[in-house]
Amino acid sequence: MAHRPGLFLFGFFAMSVDQKVFDKLQKLLALSASDNENEAELAMEKAKVLMNEHKLSLLDVAQDGSGASVQDERIWGFSKNRQKWEESLGNEIARAFDGRAIISPTLGGWYITFIASKTDIAIIVDLFERLRLLIRKMSKAYVDAKENDKPWLSPQTLHESYRMGIVITLRNRLQILRKNTRPDATIKNQYGLTGMDLVAVKNQAVDERVHELYTNGLQEESVPTTKVYAKAYRQGKEDGDAISLHPSVKGTKPVAIPR
Repeated sequence: MAHRPGLFLFGFFAMSVDQKVFDKLQKLLALSASDNENEAELAMEKAKVLMNEHKLSLLDVAQDGSGASVQDERIWGFSKNRQKWEESLGNEIARAFDGRAIISPTLGGWYITFIASKTDIAIIVDLFERLRLLIRKMSKAYVDAKENDKPWLSPQTLHESYRMGIVITLRNRLQILRKNTRPDATIKNQYGLTGMDLVAVKNQAVDERVHELYTNGLQEESVPTTKVYAKAYRQGKEDGDAISLHPSVKGTKPVAIPR
């Protein structure tokens, strides 16, 4: 059954909720997933009071994806032709921070639409913009130094191989980050909620936003093929370990990611 903002189901009864209450609950539940324990606890306590006042449960609020403030941001690819390394980088960063990355080809180029909670999308976009610039810079330095050593190889092949090597290493590090930062699914707080309950709310909100943006469904796009020169690829994998993944977004706490 479809839900509209401001309408929640409680038991067998439908009850209207003022939009201001809806917006406030949305913000509080998003804050309840904060890394700051005191801030998260206070936000959850206020949300519980507000839900009790309006006879709502977390499930009622979550049913229409209102448990997190979700945003989307479009980033255009560097070149007109799609780049496998650039698409892969965007997908892996989005996945590590509970977001989605949708690839959209156009006649004039292509772009990635990132969809995630308000806090997560700031980190996702920051990392993607910064890392793809850094990878291009590192790639240029590598190809400039190696191009004359392999005259039969095109510079494009060297670039693509080296960049894909870096992205593979970053993917592995981001997967470790995701695994090590999952909330405990067994320990409940004083309100009977686990960290995974809140993650589920956030994930549902992201899925709802994807559905809103792509009402006709997502089209499966073929992944660009890439020629790989093994030596450049291996060097890229090695150099990927030296890249810092700490977010530089103003006001966000650095994320500890193993190198």
